[in-house]
Amino acid sequence: MGNLKHVFLMTVCFLFLMKGNCKDFYVDAVAGNDNNNGLSKNVAWRTLEKVSNNSFTPGDIIAFKTGQRFVGTLHINSSGTEFRPLIYTTFGGATPSIIDGNGDSTSIYCLNHQYINLTNLAVTNFRNGVVTKDDVFTGIRIINQDAGTLHHFHLDSVRVYNVNSTHIAKDEGKNDQSRFYGGVLFYTRGDKVRSNFDGVMITHSSFENLSRTGFNFRSDWDRRSAFSKFGDSIGKGMTDNWTPNTHVVFRDNHFKNIAGNGLIVRVATGALIEHNLFDSCGVIISGNAVFNFNTDGTVYQYNEAKNTIYNEGDTDARGIDSDYRTKNTTIQYNYLHDNGLGGVTATGGPGVGDNPVNFNMGTIIRYNIIENNARQGVYISGRVEGLEMYNNVVYADARFNDVVAIKLNKWTVYPNGSSFSNNIFCFKGTNASYAFTSATNVLFSHNLYSGILPPTEFKDPFPLDTDPRFMAPGTGWQGYKLLKKSPAILAGTAIKSNVEKDFYGNRIDKNKVLNIGIENIIK
Repeated sequence: MGNLKHVFLMTVCFLFLMKGNCKDFYVDAVAGNDNNNGLSKNVAWRTLEKVSNNSFTPGDIIAFKTGQRFVGTLHINSSGTEFRPLIYTTFGGATPSIIDGNGDSTSIYCLNHQYINLTNLAVTNFRNGVVTKDDVFTGIRIINQDAGTLHHFHLDSVRVYNVNSTHIAKDEGKNDQSRFYGGVLFYTRGDKVRSNFDGVMITHSSFENLSRTGFNFRSDWDRRSAFSKFGDSIGKGMTDNWTPNTHVVFRDNHFKNIAGNGLIVRVATGALIEHNLFDSCGVIISGNAVFNFNTDGTVYQYNEAKNTIYNEGDTDARGIDSDYRTKNTTIQYNYLHDNGLGGVTATGGPGVGDNPVNFNMGTIIRYNIIENNARQGVYISGRVEGLEMYNNVVYADARFNDVVAIKLNKWTVYPNGSSFSNNIFCFKGTNASYAFTSATNVLFSHNLYSGILPPTEFKDPFPLDTDPRFMAPGTGWQGYKLLKKSPAILAGTAIKSNVEKDFYGNRIDKNKVLNIGIENIIK
């Protein structure tokens, strides 16, 4: 009994310390008044301006009335602490309150503050009338301006929608179409204090009807070459200043109807992107649904990317993209289907020479379903070194003709050292092919080929040219289990870099012969 009393008292003390002098503030756009103190629902504030002009204590909660629209920009001008984040949320019901930028620069703005939670809020920033090429704005903009490491930004159950920023802006006079506007931007800028973000967690949120990009990162601390360290010269008068964001997680989010890219993760180490849905990205401008750029150790798993739009002339319209300046990206357990220009891609950029900072090293593509993607299955280009692709299914039904199963393409230089093992290539349409151009050191081993011949240029010493005997291909992710007596069972090879389970959760012994495909169970 004494021990229980002690635990109870410790819990009370902990909760007291957590709360401390924290306050709850209320904002009501109908019944509130900015002359109130905001400390109860009956004496709520009224406007975003009032909230933006007040400072808050760590642990404070700023709550907006459910379902109401608050027009203007919410300026986050205070920080929380590790155990007392500053919380912006909704009160009075489940329907989120709406922060509406009304076509201005941004709806929510945060400069050099940290330990911030946004939960159960809706954010929009729609400009009525003509939007020109110079009209660039966002829904949420989080800035780190020479502030060192800023910690803990958690967006949970946040809806960002209807931001109609231009999708054709030029970035700082360069000849590329800027991706740094649209839904959400985390931007590390400046050159005085080495800076980054730590602890960006985005969960159970949705990003819909956004232009140009759904969610993006940007950093001025982004320079490196393939093997340089901080402070090293990397040529062309540049010095390595690479300072990656850390503990970046995207989990259980939806991206839908995005003008270009749904999600871009830049300048990060160990980013985790899992259980997200990407639907109908690239609607207006060329863009893969999701890509990582200038990162180490990014992991994509259990995501679904579908319906990425191919517009005539697009160079990007795929599901997942391991882009350049990256090392050790892993793409596993994803369902990539019905995209306009292929399911998955890896690119190393335009190689060396005038671009010493471009590379893609150690990308692994495993246990994915790449289904019914038009034009291509897998696309690899530029300075890609040591890519491994194993135990995937690349499938297209009879509606899809002339699909290039694997394209290894030049971008100044050619991919080198790509290996393909234990994959099932199955095509029901006509004229499925490969395009290897002048790629070097390509290895095929223990793959199954159905509706497409084994490659002749890089011969597979252990090919299976036969029907894989799937359970129900083309009917969803469950359809690629193997029937009894499938020729793919125990026909693969052991993979040293393998994981502990297959697509369906069955255990894998990486020292033993495997099935070909995404299911490892023996029937």
